[in-house]
Amino acid sequence: DDRFIITLSDIRKERTLQSALGRNPGTDEAIVDALIERYLVDEEISEFREIAVEDDAVTERLRALRVPPGVSTEDLREALVGEFRRSQFMMERFQQFIRVSDEELQKYYNEVYAPEVKNRGGRLPPLEEVVDAIRQNRVAEKMNEEVDSWLAELRRRSVIEKIPN
Repeated sequence: DDRFIITLSDIRKERTLQSALGRNPGTDEAIVDALIERYLVDEEISEFREIAVEDDAVTERLRALRVPPGVSTEDLREALVGEFRRSQFMMERFQQFIRVSDEELQKYYNEVYAPEVKNRGGRLPPLEEVVDAIRQNRVAEKMNEEVDSWLAELRRRSVIEKIPN
């Protein structure tokens, strides 16, 4: 029996945590979807291995936050540790396999980067000057596509029931 139940208090707590982290948590439905995906990812992580999170990184991020009333520092710390773990897992799971060809870089430069620079009225640098930034951007985009596809597959393999209010 692998049940995960999200209550209204879970939604309220998540809304408060996301706000404390400086994010717009969105609608209750968006929060429920995010909690479901987080649970599915955490289940996948637990099947592979434990991912160590640097306490210094969590502490540094925690120091940069203003803890609002009603939110415990421990809840925020736990949320940050989870974020760091999931981020590290995604990087290890997907990023190592993502490659960007020279043709893709040239196409992105011509079709996306150059028109954006021209629309802003800026000077268009040659591709060689911005190739690293474009490569990083394309890797991030491709990784997001891979993660989205993987999450959709996780959802398809799961039984998710939403009980109306």
